[in-house]
Amino acid sequence: MPPSAAFTQVVQTLFDKDGIIVTAADMSKQPKAEIEGIVVTLFLHRHNEKNVINPTMISLLIDALDTIDTHPMLADNHNKALIITGVSLEGGNDKFFSNGLDLEWMLNSGDSNPGNGSNTELGSDEEITANSDVAFEKARENVSSSTTSQMVESFCSNVLARILVLPFLTIAAINGHCIGAGLFIALSCDFRIMRTERGFLQWPEARLGMRLSKGFAELSKAKVTEPVVIREGVLMAKKY
Repeated sequence: MPPSAAFTQVVQTLFDKDGIIVTAADMSKQPKAEIEGIVVTLFLHRHNEKNVINPTMISLLIDALDTIDTHPMLADNHNKALIITGVSLEGGNDKFFSNGLDLEWMLNSGDSNPGNGSNTELGSDEEITANSDVAFEKARENVSSSTTSQMVESFCSNVLARILVLPFLTIAAINGHCIGAGLFIALSCDFRIMRTERGFLQWPEARLGMRLSKGFAELSKAKVTEPVVIREGVLMAKKY
């Protein structure tokens, strides 16, 4: 259901770049509002890429978080909350909250000397598409490359850690599939809301033969309190 005209009048767009959008709604200006304060929404709107995490996405998220920290409408207002969602603003394809790390980027970003010394040349796109098992194996090899490691470290320290310590409530409104790095964005928030028929959650590392980085592992242990979920999710890549 589209928002009412009265509500859209109190929503301001604070950041809009390459599919990452930050809006803010001052609820004190909303007629008959039952809450006060500012509701900030961070839209992950790169649906053509399934909101995957790569250096471009990380840079955009850093810029969006900078805006949330420093915008005059928000900087001195402590009565606010942040919602992170992949809901489409145009009512289009929004089946992904985030599909995790960008495997295609990882396939093509490996150093000439990755961790196991293998050659990371992949050949044509047609060859990659024709044999996804080879593609996954190459992506797994490239996890140990310094380029990929730096990307993961930047994502952990400059995005996840910042969300974790924001001094106001954060909510992940999970609109669709929430995989790997996308799941870690959701876990970084204080609360998570999801309609189960809209998609699934998954730690995909075991399926892909990848190890779970220390930052991702510690975040999972801190936020998921059921041991059976950690065991099945991390060790068996179970979908929820």
